[in-house]
Amino acid sequence: MHAPSGVIPASNAERQSQLRAAGARHVHWFRYAGADPFSGSSLYACRCGVVRPGL
Repeated sequence: MHAPSGVIPASNAERQSQLRAAGARHVHWFRYAGADPFSGSSLYACRCGVVRPGL
């Protein structure tokens, strides 16, 4: 899919903000992202950029 000439394609952050403004829901899908060197717990990241420690 090509953007029309003169139109700059939206970045991922812009698309996420447009979806939020449109009322689209996002369900976080956390995957293992590595170990936290300070606490020793596991870190889990969503594709949208949210990172949470393991329980």
